[in-house]
Amino acid sequence: MPFLKTGLAIPIFAINTDLEILKSNDTAKSVLAGAQTILDVIEEESRPKAVMNLLRFETIKALEINALSSSGNILLADLYVAWSEENIGEVLIVEKDKAVQKVSEQLNSLRSRLNDTNFELLEAKETAEELLHENIKLSSPFIEVTDTIALIPIYGGLDKTKTELIASTLSRRAYLSEVETLILDFTAVGHIEQSGLQGLESLLKVLQLLGFSVVIAGLHPQHVQEWNDMNFTLDIRFMKSLKSAMENLLAVQQT
Repeated sequence: MPFLKTGLAIPIFAINTDLEILKSNDTAKSVLAGAQTILDVIEEESRPKAVMNLLRFETIKALEINALSSSGNILLADLYVAWSEENIGEVLIVEKDKAVQKVSEQLNSLRSRLNDTNFELLEAKETAEELLHENIKLSSPFIEVTDTIALIPIYGGLDKTKTELIASTLSRRAYLSEVETLILDFTAVGHIEQSGLQGLESLLKVLQLLGFSVVIAGLHPQHVQEWNDMNFTLDIRFMKSLKSAMENLLAVQQT
């Protein structure tokens, strides 16, 4: 095994197929931990990776491992292996440059911080979504003004997300009530997106299938144009204002 006499200041080992150390050079004995097998000079967490590669009995070029020094410290190193025809493995363990090791440690630290940041961002995103959903629920309260009439004033703009959440909350709340007529008041509604109108049409279909009579009140001129563009075919009553809707419905009840 002439390679053990090269005089290089690099730990060099000769191992058999059981990974037992047959010989080692002086540098290996002085720099690395005393060992019976090559695994004894490899730190515990790196051993599975080392075993998996060593037992292939193939040439290994620069397998990154943590080696154990003679003083018990952990050294970031590259492991090289070449197997002879006699099934003798020539193993070199080359400590990585300190600068490389420092960069590696900084990268690991940065990766850990990014993982923490991602988790914090995920928590913040979930909190924001919960607040958004709660805000949307509050923007369309279900108010039972008589035993048979419920008022649902809607606030703010309408888009697909908002109409879907309103539909989910309103259809469930209406189904559990005893009312027969629902007044959707648009007096405080701002801009309505096309996707919001489509979602609203789906909601109205559900309410009609559940047997509710639906009144739309307080549409702005711009809203009227947008509704006309949708070509709704649903049987819905439209009232100019919430006041006129309430007066009309209460008058019908009293007759």
